[in-house]
Amino acid sequence: MLRWSTVSRLWTVWVLTRALIVVFIGVTALPHSIWDGCAADLGLYREWAGVFVHQHTFPLADERWQYPPGAAVVMVAPWLLGAGHAYTWWFFAMVGAADAGVLGLLIRSVRREGRVASWAGPWVWVLGVALVGRVLYGRFDLIVAASAVAALLWALRRPLAAGVAVAAGVLLKLWPIVVLLGWKRPVLWRMGVSAAVSGAVMGAALTTIGPGAWSFARFQSERGLQIEAPATTPLMIARLIRHSWRITHRYGAEELLGPGVSAVSHCCVPLTVIGGLILLVVWWRKRPPAPDLALAAVLIALTTSRVLSPQYLIWAVAVAAVCALYRSTTQRPIVLLVLVSALLSQVEFPFVYDKVASGHVVGVIVLLLRNGVLVYATVWSIVRLWRPVDDETRWWNRALRTEAPAPVAAVA
Repeated sequence: MLRWSTVSRLWTVWVLTRALIVVFIGVTALPHSIWDGCAADLGLYREWAGVFVHQHTFPLADERWQYPPGAAVVMVAPWLLGAGHAYTWWFFAMVGAADAGVLGLLIRSVRREGRVASWAGPWVWVLGVALVGRVLYGRFDLIVAASAVAALLWALRRPLAAGVAVAAGVLLKLWPIVVLLGWKRPVLWRMGVSAAVSGAVMGAALTTIGPGAWSFARFQSERGLQIEAPATTPLMIARLIRHSWRITHRYGAEELLGPGVSAVSHCCVPLTVIGGLILLVVWWRKRPPAPDLALAAVLIALTTSRVLSPQYLIWAVAVAAVCALYRSTTQRPIVLLVLVSALLSQVEFPFVYDKVASGHVVGVIVLLLRNGVLVYATVWSIVRLWRPVDDETRWWNRALRTEAPAPVAAVA
């Protein structure tokens, strides 16, 4: 009875929050309002879908095309179901199905595993998506996050299917590759081979759509410092004192130009590499649970990137939900920080984005708070991975050595 009651509450909150998201993001009677900006990219997706369908090519000359070729499938699907005005609602339906699918997977894992799992996992997902806000239904990042969650939940029981989910996620956006981190050799081998083979097959199929399937790499490499990235925050603060920097619209986002920007931008990739090396050492010495390692990797990617759009917070929310699913996680306080940063991201966009885009002091303060929480969460996440091994974590390691007995499916 208690479990059914908990499930009922989860789905009730999910329906209410998602209904509010769809109603507000779908408002068309308020042009140029804060509601309008969250779904602005859908017009661009529809435009690109027309290019894919009619011209059989990728948008080679559009600097805003910065996605792996799998994104074309997500954009074309609503077009095939209903071009014109119906495109937006079909896109909402796709994102909503992925959203509900993740919640269903998390609930099923808790029910299957009993006392070793926690209802905190599903709640983190339900609340986390609501805290990031309407922008998630106007972008396709939630669909990518669903592939990562599926891969983590399937890894121990169905590593081949998990590998396919990883490959699909990487072909949509590159970050789900972190799901492969931290697994023991049998699981990693099966997932890795499955991901490589299925990724090669899907990549080859997508390449046949037309020229430019991999042109996104050039546009991504040419991007500068987005004003919302943590690396940009010190310069945004300095800009309040000395007006030596200006904000310009490039590559579909607001970027900062001025003294030191190039140097800061060039430091981001080395910082990402250093973070990856630290995680490698942590894994070698401590063998933390794979979802915990993946959460730290996602946080490092977010905090060291030159670009940090608000919808990217769903990356951390998704992996945090899987971490919260099992009681032996080292990342429980980090999960709370992820939810706080998600809320601050919704404040930043759309509510005060006009202040952010103009470099106003209010916008800079919100960015400082959000990025400060993210950086703190990243450092603390890595420190928590070094936590002394306790009985529960030893249980995790025993589970991996015995190749996934039933009680640990939820951990994956």
